[in-house]
Amino acid sequence: MTSKLLRGLGLALAAGALMATQAHAQEKPADFPQRPINLVVMYPAGGAVDVTARTFAQLAEEKMGVSIRVENRVGGAGMVGHTSLAKNTEADGYTVGVVANPFLYTDILLKNAPFTIEEFEPINEISFDPVVWVVNAKSDVGSMSFDEIVEHAKETELQVGMNPNSVFLFVSEFIERAKDLEFNFIPFDGGKQGVVALLAGDVDATASFYSEIEQYVQSGDLKPVAVTGDNRHPMLPDTPTLSELGVPAGGQAWGATRIFTLSPGVPEDRKAYLESAFLEVLESDEAEAAFKEAGLTLTPAGAQAAQAQYQESFDTLKAFLAETGRVSQ
Repeated sequence: MTSKLLRGLGLALAAGALMATQAHAQEKPADFPQRPINLVVMYPAGGAVDVTARTFAQLAEEKMGVSIRVENRVGGAGMVGHTSLAKNTEADGYTVGVVANPFLYTDILLKNAPFTIEEFEPINEISFDPVVWVVNAKSDVGSMSFDEIVEHAKETELQVGMNPNSVFLFVSEFIERAKDLEFNFIPFDGGKQGVVALLAGDVDATASFYSEIEQYVQSGDLKPVAVTGDNRHPMLPDTPTLSELGVPAGGQAWGATRIFTLSPGVPEDRKAYLESAFLEVLESDEAEAAFKEAGLTLTPAGAQAAQAQYQESFDTLKAFLAETGRVSQ
């Protein structure tokens, strides 16, 4: 009896595993792909989105057995590439956008973009990179905790380096509002310039992504004091989230969420195949190791979760911009 039960249990488990594998692995369409798949990046080579695309392409070519190219369509801080994807892309599955939010959202909400979020259909989430609020470790506030910096800022106005109308600025405004502070914002063209100014002692604090400050954190020159998102950054386990510190900056609206997108209207079999095959690559041990080496943390998800997050983050950012008088509700 026991032998039969064990045998039956084994067969049931094997069948369940087979069904799970089949559910995850979508059959490759007979007619697709017949030429290379293009991953379109809106930013120059060497940046985090470009590194994301090239790291993935190298892994996916081997695992999927298809040719994958990375194409940089740069200009207008992402506007050129976003517009090209939305308006000049055939809905055939051969062109996949590697999109980073909230940068697509700010094009739409703040820059009068000639497209809407409905012209991009997420098929996978790739990664989430929270914003890190950081100070110079050798400055007057370098030995302080976040709460101590807040108390210091009530007496002495902090000089905070930011690029205008960016997620870095929005996060710092969240801190201002939550802690009843007023910062003096020093404008820069990008997050990297703010880091350079912070290292030089020209500002007291700035916000950035971990990949842009990793070497300076490891050398002891910069000190992270808080991060956005729901969880602590895996590379910064001792740095609290802003939500832990009383600043409501959870979720993925306040960071860079990188996703794969298609044009609406791609045939369902091709879309399902790309979603399944891309997710299998992203969930592999090889991908985890490769992205970790690049300073990026994977948060792989399929189309349903990616689309829900895409809409939720857009709505959250739009509400914030309306509250701060930047857009109408």
